[in-house]
Amino acid sequence: MKILDFFSKYQLFIIISGLVMALLFFIDKALGAGAAFILLLTAVSVLVIGKCKEEKQKKILGMLFILVFSLHILLVLFFYYTKFQPFSDGYGDYIIYHNQAEQIAQRVHQGNFSLQNLSVQGISLSHSYPVIVGYIYAFTMPNMLVGQIFNAWLVALLVIFVYLIVREIGGTEKEAFLTGFIACFYPSLVFYGSLLLKEAFVILLALIALLLVIRIIKNFSIVNFFIFYVTLILLTNLRFYISFAIILAFIISWIIISNLKIKKRIVYGTIMMLLFGFLPQISCGYGYFGADILKQHLNIQNINFYKEVAYAPVPPKDSIKPKDILLPKDPGQRTQWPTYTAEKNSTVIIKSGFENPVTFIKNTTLSVLYSLFGPLPWKFTKKTQFFSLPEIIASYFLVFFVISAAIKSIKNKNKNIIPLIIFAGLVISILALFMNNFGIVTRIRMPAFLALMCLLPLGFRKMKDINIPLLNKIYE
Repeated sequence: MKILDFFSKYQLFIIISGLVMALLFFIDKALGAGAAFILLLTAVSVLVIGKCKEEKQKKILGMLFILVFSLHILLVLFFYYTKFQPFSDGYGDYIIYHNQAEQIAQRVHQGNFSLQNLSVQGISLSHSYPVIVGYIYAFTMPNMLVGQIFNAWLVALLVIFVYLIVREIGGTEKEAFLTGFIACFYPSLVFYGSLLLKEAFVILLALIALLLVIRIIKNFSIVNFFIFYVTLILLTNLRFYISFAIILAFIISWIIISNLKIKKRIVYGTIMMLLFGFLPQISCGYGYFGADILKQHLNIQNINFYKEVAYAPVPPKDSIKPKDILLPKDPGQRTQWPTYTAEKNSTVIIKSGFENPVTFIKNTTLSVLYSLFGPLPWKFTKKTQFFSLPEIIASYFLVFFVISAAIKSIKNKNKNIIPLIIFAGLVISILALFMNNFGIVTRIRMPAFLALMCLLPLGFRKMKDINIPLLNKIYE
């Protein structure tokens, strides 16, 4: 009966939507499939948001989702039809992911659900993102536009979690809305989130996990911990070092700011740590607590290889070779070392300096500054790199507000920001230790920057005084 009432109430909208869809299919099948997919994702999202208990929050989240999703759909269409790729010269991981997803979709149509022998340009399936896109292709059509629309939806969802994190750490509804809306204009997110890359999915999972970290530490819940654990399984598969940073941030925060008494804190903490040890094994086969992959990566030879050779514009003679680089034991592995040749012009070589403690501290500090503020304008070698200037300038202001937020939170005894700061610091430290390539750095540091962006309202409380007529109507 409710379904009939729905169709009766919205019959004109449904008829017009159907006609528009048919027209789009006639003009461009990919566009038509994309439009149908947009309607499906929007309907599901609005339905879920409609389950919110508070009417005001329901309206705010609904408006935020629609605004961000609409904006990023337009960006996706722009990037898709103009082929605008100023940094990668038309080549990148998104091509590999698309081709792998196409292969998966073909196999699904043939009733073959095996992931064996999936390889593009010598690179095998290394994580689950192409699998997810492949199944979307199987039920829609194998076109990159469909996958990019899926990413636009993920961006809209992650902005919702920016809103929820801001609310969790003490921001008002208006401050949370503005922070989420500002986050959707984050230049790297605009660019990478509009391509067929796993970045939007990684950031979404990271923000979900961080929200749960704050909630679990404030008020432990088995349900929240279970959701947290499942989220980390997915995140570990997609980008294990981001997951490790969240786990370490959780452990440190649990020890110093958990609301439980010492005895329960120790007992619960011990059990959770034992469970965390299985995450790398479940996700990627990296051994208990990722012992295998940590052993392989945390050695001087491999760190020097990543820092000095992997992304070097011109590999030096007698260059360092990776020492027993670990690959997963299943088909999800790379069969050769990635080259990323199109991104090597954005590399600044900073040696690790392990041979001298003073040099090591100096070079590591420099690497941290580059990872946090880079690419530095005076290091630009190509005109296209000037597209990153808005992000560079914004990062300088972001650090100012983060410091201000930290000082004010200490004065107000607001401990909820600690997991966000620890997580961001760990991610930047990982980047500083292993990477000198700004193209890769700007991609990987996005979860850290968005976590810090959640602190904006605490460092700039005048956000609540900003007048937005559309938002004001919700509060009336």
